[in-house]
Amino acid sequence: MQLSGGGLAATLGVLANALLAGAPATAQGVQGAAAEPLANAYDQTASEPGSVVADTALLIYQEDDERVRAIETTAAVTWNAPSGLVVSGKFVYDSLTGATPNGAVRSRFAQSFFPPRTAEPNGGGAPDTHTGASGRYTVAPGRLPVDRGFKDTRKAYDLGVTVPLASGFRLSVGGAASYEGDFTSYSGRASLAKDLWNRNTTLTLGFNYEHDSVRPITGVPRGLSFMGDEAVGTARKKWITSVAAGITQVITPRWLVQLNYNYGDSRGYHTDPYKLFSLIDSATGDPFYTIYEKRPRQRTRSSVYAATKFALGSAVTDASVRWYSDSWGIHAMTYALSEHAPVGRFGYVEPGLRFYRQSAARFFAPFLGIDVPTPAFLSADSRLSRFRAWTFSLKAGAHITSRLEIYGAAERYLQEGQRLDRRAPGVLARTDLFAGSRSTSLITGLRYTWR
Repeated sequence: MQLSGGGLAATLGVLANALLAGAPATAQGVQGAAAEPLANAYDQTASEPGSVVADTALLIYQEDDERVRAIETTAAVTWNAPSGLVVSGKFVYDSLTGATPNGAVRSRFAQSFFPPRTAEPNGGGAPDTHTGASGRYTVAPGRLPVDRGFKDTRKAYDLGVTVPLASGFRLSVGGAASYEGDFTSYSGRASLAKDLWNRNTTLTLGFNYEHDSVRPITGVPRGLSFMGDEAVGTARKKWITSVAAGITQVITPRWLVQLNYNYGDSRGYHTDPYKLFSLIDSATGDPFYTIYEKRPRQRTRSSVYAATKFALGSAVTDASVRWYSDSWGIHAMTYALSEHAPVGRFGYVEPGLRFYRQSAARFFAPFLGIDVPTPAFLSADSRLSRFRAWTFSLKAGAHITSRLEIYGAAERYLQEGQRLDRRAPGVLARTDLFAGSRSTSLITGLRYTWR
């Protein structure tokens, strides 16, 4: 179901990486359209030299209203050689089931949805009879149109190496691969870090390249064509390049600050082949036709991330802000705050709070009247809409022995957007138009260190 392209895989990856790698989690960012590929090419391993760290975690992600459920298992191993060489590997397996919104509006009548027609050898065509994900299904009156056949699995592999060079330089290279039933992604990365002034200042510069291939189980629909029209192919591709530059500065032994800039450019197929769009009767507000969405074939992104860590005694405060903008017209801000506090001699807790808000893409609309000229691009995907989101989290852990640590985390994500539009025609003025999600995530894991 194109998890990586749709953003859910990125969300799960952030949650797991926040524990496995100690990276700051930004789940609400990835659930929004401002999501960027999480290339941990620029992360530095914090483990001590001369150690091997094995980490494994289990994530359970559940959206409200019986929507998508994900179970993810992650295993990672990092070898920190005494010379400064670092080698790391990670494996991720996701299993997803549930229901996902298809983009159409609610209706006072039952709605039936079906996939594109696939060409047959004799030149004819027939509606695809696939009854699984994104096949044929019917939605009851007044209910949010969702595909309850949503089901997929994902396997992902990641390998990275950091090599110390002369004059305080460190070179990091790595690659990743992700495989789903209808989506494949390969990426490579490289970054260079330079320590200055007794390692109080670190400069980083990184590059990431990703190649994605989507193969919809129902074929590739023609953008803006009517639901059920003949598919125009079986696969499409997308290429993503990004660069990142950053500086980390130690202000005092208990205070450091970080500033990063990221720029990305993606070209190719950005449309979600499973998303639909409603053309409505401008008088009654009832859905009249259903068409396939269409998005631009290029997207540029830029973001600035600023963070600070401050230690007061054994407690550490972590605060960050992220500004994001892209060529689709989306502007977003993320604010995050967490406090790492010890509990007794061997435990710790880390409550956290994040707030995210974004504007809508220029081509986003919840519906369009049949008497209105159809623009070149259209999407009703709520991830491209204007919304805000809160994430409340609590992480805790304990060192069972000097080598064994057990940890866990819980997150509650609440997304809010415009639900009613009193200016909408007919029944739509009283219809909930927002298909955003609310979800709960639970993570538990073990980390073992050999010294």
